[in-house]
Amino acid sequence: MKAAAYTKPGPPSVLIYQDVADPVCGPRDIVIDVHAISIEGGDVLSRAGGMVRPDGQPHVGGYLASGVICEVGAEV
Repeated sequence: MKAAAYTKPGPPSVLIYQDVADPVCGPRDIVIDVHAISIEGGDVLSRAGGMVRPDGQPHVGGYLASGVICEVGAEV
């Protein structure tokens, strides 16, 4: 999937529109085919303040989204 993600903290220029792995649906999860997403104040603070993944994988911001559920875990 495509996402605006970053691997290091900093200004908006650290965001890179890139391919990232599709999410895996766990037993208590749902996967949404996202149609729109909002970058909120918390995302901006996280990016500027240094929230990065310890495994070096890109961090995808945006926790408010809309779309269509495309997969449901077995325990949902």
